Amino acid sequence: MPASPVSAPIDDSAGEIWRLPKGVSLLWQSWDEDEVIVFNRASGQTHLLDAFSGAVLRRIEASPSTILELRRYFALGFALDEHVLSERLDVVCRRFDQLGLAEPAAP
Repeated sequence: MPASPVSAPIDDSAGEIWRLPKGVSLLWQSWDEDEVIVFNRASGQTHLLDAFSGAVLRRIEASPSTILELRRYFALGFALDEHVLSERLDVVCRRFDQLGLAEPAAP
């Protein structure tokens, strides 16, 4: 049985740079530290994100990055094992791709 695209790990060595798709503009709203609402002006869709996913998407919006760069950036702020952090970033970025919020691009 093939792995789902969400659970397939991203190869750090591929050097894919995660960025917002062309034409995507995001509006942000949060009322607490646990959740963030993001409105994608391009698609007209609204998304509810947990705090970690919101932080990752904000980072990608501000500075397109590889998974390795994201891992280095977030390693200081989240008390997660490096392997766990990498897996979580992989899942979050793949989900963003499915939702049209971020996409991988060749370096």
